[in-house]
Amino acid sequence: MSTHTSTPTARALAAAIRANVPTLLWGVPGTGKTATINSWGESWGFHVESIVGSNREPSDFMGFPVEVDGQTVYSDLAWARRLAAADKGLLFLDELTTCSPSVQRVMLRILQERIVGELQLPDSVAMVAAANPPEIAVDGWDLAAPVANRLLHLDWVFDSSAWVEGFISDFAFTDAPSMEAMLNDGSESFKIRAKSMVMAFLKHRPDLTIVVPADPHQSGPGWPSPRSWTNVASVLSELRTDDEEATLLVLTGLVGEAAALEFVAWSLSSDLYDPEDVLADPSIVDWTSRPDRIFALVASLVAIAKMRGDATTWEKAVNAIVACATSGRPDLGYSGARMLLQDPPKGAQVPAEAISAFGNLFTKSGKWKANEAA
Repeated sequence: MSTHTSTPTARALAAAIRANVPTLLWGVPGTGKTATINSWGESWGFHVESIVGSNREPSDFMGFPVEVDGQTVYSDLAWARRLAAADKGLLFLDELTTCSPSVQRVMLRILQERIVGELQLPDSVAMVAAANPPEIAVDGWDLAAPVANRLLHLDWVFDSSAWVEGFISDFAFTDAPSMEAMLNDGSESFKIRAKSMVMAFLKHRPDLTIVVPADPHQSGPGWPSPRSWTNVASVLSELRTDDEEATLLVLTGLVGEAAALEFVAWSLSSDLYDPEDVLADPSIVDWTSRPDRIFALVASLVAIAKMRGDATTWEKAVNAIVACATSGRPDLGYSGARMLLQDPPKGAQVPAEAISAFGNLFTKSGKWKANEAA
């Protein structure tokens, strides 16, 4: 039996699918993109719908206008109904760069708002596209910047050894790599870590939050924007923390090579604290260290407290943030304290030290007064 190996590209793709971030695979014709995605999608338990962009019109993505009860609406599309009805759906848009600009405009709403005609696709539907570079595609078009910025761009790497083995048996015994084996266990701690790292990096380098390409012809690959950084956090939260190769592919494919290298260099030197350790003992933290490092920690503490929603974790998070303030960094703890005080869990008791550190916040928090009175 021939089995596809777990490559960095496969892991990045699997992470994007599980994170529900639309992905575009770039590669030359005839290298098995279409067959592989259909095979992998089915092996991973998805109902796959493949649509070839070169032979479609805008109406194939938005339906035809029809009159229903005196109102004009768009007709349902069979492929979208099948995806919505499936437990897990995968929409595969093939030959994306052969779509005309008019079709790209209609697809924009699908990629961002997940709306097909009058139908809202559920979160159970993931989206993957494949394309040949415009210079070698038949009637190829460059991707418009708004479309490109919604996608994770990955270069398709042809696995020649797997193809040769599959060729011998007409691909009858070729298995997909296991999605579960390639990714982390999906726990909330990975999501908190990824989001905190992105927040801290952008606090460190706010100039990289948005960098629109000056040359329209260079807007096809990924580039930094609030949308693409949000997607970075979503996809990285599905990868194992030690998967450096797939991490670099995800970063490059979403925010471009320059920002990706900056992020990697920063993360290697950031030496972030484990928020679970800090909840147990805030004294382990050097609160006077780099602001971006402390910012990431405070964000993680708030996220854990919000996620768990219990009074004990909330109080520990507040205590840690108070330690930040009393160690001379109230500016970095202020936003975290504000977010926690906006919605304290039932039964939570405010530490006395917090009143002196963030007294004005407690005074302004009507929610806390109601909780305290109860």
